[in-house]
Amino acid sequence: MEFLKKSRAFVSLFLTFFIWGSVYVAGKMAPNVPSALVACLRNCIGVFPLLFMARRYFHIKVERSDWKYFLGVGVLGYFATIFLIQMGILLTGSSTASLINSLSPVSVTVFAALILKEKITPMKVLCLGLALAGAAVITAGAGGQGEITGILLVLLSVVCWGVASVNMRQLTAKYPPIMVTAYGMAISLIFHIPSGIIAAVQNGGTGLDWKAVLVLLYLGLIGSGLGQYTWTATLAILPASTCSLFYPLQPLFSAILGALILHETFRPSFFIGMALISLDVILSTLETRRLSRLEEDR
Repeated sequence: MEFLKKSRAFVSLFLTFFIWGSVYVAGKMAPNVPSALVACLRNCIGVFPLLFMARRYFHIKVERSDWKYFLGVGVLGYFATIFLIQMGILLTGSSTASLINSLSPVSVTVFAALILKEKITPMKVLCLGLALAGAAVITAGAGGQGEITGILLVLLSVVCWGVASVNMRQLTAKYPPIMVTAYGMAISLIFHIPSGIIAAVQNGGTGLDWKAVLVLLYLGLIGSGLGQYTWTATLAILPASTCSLFYPLQPLFSAILGALILHETFRPSFFIGMALISLDVILSTLETRRLSRLEEDR
C-alpha cells in the first residue's frame, strides 16, 4: 500500500512539472492580451479552485502578527512573480523563461540563509556559482536587447519568489500549505485587478478572443489550480527535498512543448545553461537533504 501511495505521488510530481512547464508555452499563446491582464485573469480564475480546496481551514484564525507574511506571499509570490514571468515570456522564449525560473530552489536557499539565518555551506556557495554561471551563459546567448530584458525580468521574478518562499516557510509551520497558497492568491488580486484594468485601458482593449479565453482558462484552472493542488498533494507524501530534485523537468517539458507548438529553436547556450542549472538544482537539493538529516540526528 505504501509503495502504491508513493508511486502515485511520483506520477503526481511528473504531472505537476508538466503543467508548470506548459504554463510558459501557454503564456505566449495570447500575444494580443496585455501581460498584466493575462496575469490578472489567470489569478482571478485560479483562486477559486484554491479557495475551494482550502475551505476546510477557513475556521483557523490567523494571528495578527502573521498577516504581514501573508501580504508578502501575496504581493511578492503571486503578484510580482507572476506579472514579471508573464512579461518575460513575451520578451523571450517560453523555454528560456522556464529554464531561468527553475533557479527558484536556489533563490529560496539563498534568502533562507540571509533572512532565516540558515547555514551556508561550501556546497551552497558552489550551487550559487553554478546558478550565476547558467544565467550568465543564457543571457550571453540572447538574440537582442528585448530578449535580454525578458531574461532579467524572469531573474527578478526568481528573486521575488525566493523572498516570498521565506515568508511561506514561516507560515506553513503554523498553517496548512493550501491555506497559505489560497490566501496569498486572494491577496494578490488586490494588486492584479488594478494593474490589469490599467493595462487594458492603455492597450485600447482587452485583446481577448476565443483562443485567448481558452489559454486563460488553462492558465487559471490547470496552471494555477490543478498545478498547486498536485504539488501540495505530493508534498504531503514525499519530502520537499525529493520533490525539488524534479525541478529540471520543468524547462525540459517547456522546451519540448515550445518546439512542438511554438516552433522555438534553441542556441547552444540554452543547452549549456540547462546543464549548469540542472546540476545546480540537484546539488542544492541534495545538500538541503543532507543538512536536514544532520539536524534530525542531533
